[in-house]
Amino acid sequence: MDPETARQRRHQEHVASWLQLIATLRTEGWEAYLTCTAAPVQVEGTLPNGERFYFRARHSDVSLGIGSDDPADIPEWEESESHTEASWLPAGKGETIIRRLAFRYAQQSNPTE
Repeated sequence: MDPETARQRRHQEHVASWLQLIATLRTEGWEAYLTCTAAPVQVEGTLPNGERFYFRARHSDVSLGIGSDDPADIPEWEESESHTEASWLPAGKGETIIRRLAFRYAQQSNPTE
């Protein structure tokens, strides 16, 4: 396989794995859309509780912004984690991070739960 074909195949597999994650999140009540697949990876939508979110992975930073009219611009809450080569974040690692950050948000928003 030539290098260009191999690159295209890797990108297709990358996108497919993110779309599978989106489908999984939707079964759990998230309304999620993959809005960019690499450099940065972006997922936007609403959490199961109806709050808007923006998830972004670029360079060495992965962040989740929640709340406001545009959580991609000025979220009410935002937290991030470092990750090597976040621009091409694999969906499996992305799932772990988005769930961890959403859990932190839930804990901070409802400390008694």
